[in-house]
Amino acid sequence: MKANELMIDDYVYNHRNWECPVVEIHKNSAIVIAKHYEEEEFLLSDLRPIPLTPEILEKNGFVVESNDCHGESLQYCKLVDGLWIDISGENFFEGKLEYVHQLKHALRLCKIEKEIVL
Repeated sequence: MKANELMIDDYVYNHRNWECPVVEIHKNSAIVIAKHYEEEEFLLSDLRPIPLTPEILEKNGFVVESNDCHGESLQYCKLVDGLWIDISGENFFEGKLEYVHQLKHALRLCKIEKEIVL
């Protein structure tokens, strides 16, 4: 991962495959909160993004639609070439998202503060 791909509060996997929130970002490293609530610093090359799955989306209140992505707020649809998110409401985002931190960024762009449950 690169520093410009991350924001504070993004979730990533550390080298132990634990889901950790990012609390500080440096040029070549990031400080994350490990499983036991201890801050640890890792090289960015040791951190991995968490894949965005339909299960994670459903767990967070997104509604599955097969062909049409318009309607209720917080929806997604799965297209042949990947997962696309349609966040409706006052602001709108549509684009391909592959990782949990990208979903978090899209929600922030739409001024939606939402904790993502993994």
